[in-house]
Amino acid sequence: MTRRFASPALVALAALTLLAAPAAGVAGSETPTAPAAGGTVRAQLDTVGFAVSWHDMLAVTAAALAAEGLPPLAAAGVVAHPDTAATWTAAIMPHDDYVYAGRTAVHLLPGLRARHWVVFGVCHACRRIGWRDRLILDDFDRWRVAGREFPVNTALRAELLAGLGPTAAVVDRERQVREHSVEALLPWLYLAVPDADFVPILVPGMALARMDSLANRLAELLADVCRRRGWEPGRDLGLLISADAVHYGCEQWGGRGYDPFGCDACGHAAAVVQDRTLARATLCGPLTPAGPASFARLVWDDAHPDYPYRITWCGLHSIPFGLLTAAHLQRALALPPLDGRLLRYGDSVSDGRLPAPGTRLGVTAPNTLRHWVGYAAVGYRPAG
Repeated sequence: MTRRFASPALVALAALTLLAAPAAGVAGSETPTAPAAGGTVRAQLDTVGFAVSWHDMLAVTAAALAAEGLPPLAAAGVVAHPDTAATWTAAIMPHDDYVYAGRTAVHLLPGLRARHWVVFGVCHACRRIGWRDRLILDDFDRWRVAGREFPVNTALRAELLAGLGPTAAVVDRERQVREHSVEALLPWLYLAVPDADFVPILVPGMALARMDSLANRLAELLADVCRRRGWEPGRDLGLLISADAVHYGCEQWGGRGYDPFGCDACGHAAAVVQDRTLARATLCGPLTPAGPASFARLVWDDAHPDYPYRITWCGLHSIPFGLLTAAHLQRALALPPLDGRLLRYGDSVSDGRLPAPGTRLGVTAPNTLRHWVGYAAVGYRPAG
């Protein structure tokens, strides 16, 4: 029998009770291209939900900014960085269809300042194919998304691969080519930082203890890079985490729907309250390893070999791994802890579709009470 709560307030109370319990580029062609000779350019995978031209990217961004009452793009097509805006050392950004997730994603853009980024992506297929325990990197020089090419920091990638070693990280071109969670973030990032470069890392399932160990190892490598190159987190180096919030509903989820509160307006309201409560209780405030560990324990089952969902957040591994890396990096550099702020929570039903006339932007899934997705934008900066 489907469990229903009488009101969203009861859901929040139940969620808080659980949380308190002890832990057990360059413009080019308007369409995606194949990899260049030598395989140095990764082509765009998702050409339905994401922009396939820079014109479409600018149009959907303008629509999202207008819908949220934020300042419009500058004439050069970049996001302004007002002096009053926070500078994010790390951030969580959604990777769903732009006309659904765009209103949430744009709230992070004014605070993205660093030129060098490590982008942590979801590996959607990893559980199905039995891949776990090792981070997945690529071997491309550039990624082509929205009609532009975005450079990979190949020198930083080589250092990270060498330092992590083959038991912790591998290059898997096929997994990177077949995964959309990193590419979805790149056009947003480059609207904020047009000269940015990045290193993509897909995070598969792994036990929480191993996740913390690998995150600490990666943080030590990044700290060493910062010391040698004079980089400062937030100013020069940023960590961007790709993740959607709950995937909710009882239709078109491949027989694995998640609808503990029902598939009606009351169920939608209750699930939104649960999502907001989860985000505020585990992702916001002072960032220590305890926060992402609590998130992980609530969202997936660490004791199960396949790491099944408890709450269907599409970021069940990328979020805790990225945040553990951020927390350990601050400690390694003797910097103040980061403080997380939920800038916006939205969902594909409440927000609806952004108007994008004159573009080729589509959607990859419906937005109904029986099938919807939540989105959280969370920014992290030093406390104080």
